[in-house]
This record gives sequence, C-alpha cells and structure tokens, in this order.
Amino acid sequence: MSANGFRDEELITRKVNGQTRVFPVVGGRLRLAHEENEALSLQTEMLSWDGQYAVFKCCAVTGKGHFIGYGTANAQRDARLADSLVELAETRSIARALRFAGYGLEFCGAEEITGVAEGEQNSERTANKCPERVFPQDNDGGKPETTTQGGAMDNGKETSKLQRCGNGQATTAQVRALFALTKRAQYSEEDIQGLLRPLEASTFQNLSREDASRLITYLQTEVAA
Repeated sequence: MSANGFRDEELITRKVNGQTRVFPVVGGRLRLAHEENEALSLQTEMLSWDGQYAVFKCCAVTGKGHFIGYGTANAQRDARLADSLVELAETRSIARALRFAGYGLEFCGAEEITGVAEGEQNSERTANKCPERVFPQDNDGGKPETTTQGGAMDNGKETSKLQRCGNGQATTAQVRALFALTKRAQYSEEDIQGLLRPLEASTFQNLSREDASRLITYLQTEVAA
C-alpha cells in the first residue's frame, strides 16, 4: 500500500507530456472515504445532456463537510467510451468531489485520462482538436499566453480565437473552485486574465457553465502537476 493510502491496484501510471505520472481510480477514493466515514453521502445530479455532451454535479458529504465536484464527458474527447458518456461524466464528478474532500487531493483522477493510450502524450492526442485544446500549451511556462484584442499572440504568432462554449452562467460553486485553484497555482491577476480572455470573459462569474467546467479541469491538472 502506498503512503497516501491507495492500494497498488487502485493506481495507474500514464505518460503525460513526457513525464510518468500516477492517477488513482475512483474506486480507491471511494474505499478511503467509506473507511474513514461512518456516514458517507454522495448525491449526483445531471446538469446537461444533449446526446453528445454530459455534465454532472456531485455533492459529497463527509465528516469534514460538503464538497462539490463537476464532471463532463463528450463524444469527441471520449470517443472510445461514446456509449457511456453519462456514466463517465457522473464518475468524474464523484472523483472530483472526493478529491476536494481530501481523498487523493494531490492526484488528478484516472477517469479523466482513460482515453489516453499507454505512453501517448496529451498534447499529441488533442492536437488539431479545437474544443479540447482550451488553452495554448506550447509556451515554456505552461500557463496560457495572452492575446491582444484582435487575437494576435504577444510573441507575434497569430491564433484564432477560442470559441466560447456552453450555455447557462457559471455556478457559485464553480466560481469558488476557480478562485481556489488559481490561488493554489499562484496565478497573478494578469495570468487569470490570460485564462479568461480567450473565453471572452472578464471575470469567472462571466463564464458559461461549460467553460467554467473546462477551466476547472485545466487548473486541477495544473495544480496536480
């Protein structure tokens, strides 16, 4: 058993951007949560489903309090599990809620990278897929490059504006999560504006629900790296 409490069979390894990283499966988080809490409540809710894109919310209630996690799945990103997008989105929301509750807090969930083949880099898998490449990933610092109003990169490269996705305003829980994640990642106000500008938003509250979810996913990976 590893020092963080996960069993060996509850951990998988994948190469991401050239680095070997460890990811726990949701079953490991569930086991830890059940072992630590006499009463554990997990309430899931489908927020959106159009046949191609599913969004779920999970509220995990443990002895520490209430923790909210959101999970998404779409036919393009998760083509290998296209017949189970609803279940996948729900599983991801549970994994994130339990992560926020402190069960494998330092790990991104295995369910978020199950579509990546062994040894395949995320940057290769998502190349030429605009909806999946939410932020530019080729700058040295790993944080999004800022753009001018016309869409030109500060370093002189041209890029098309990222399409704003989704409908409905970001929830209060999503906004709180974004503030917390950017603080943990030590993002400056300029960095935050660099995140928001491609999504045509000036504050987290201006984001659509789907864009907020995508941004949370990006920041969770950034913090866990």
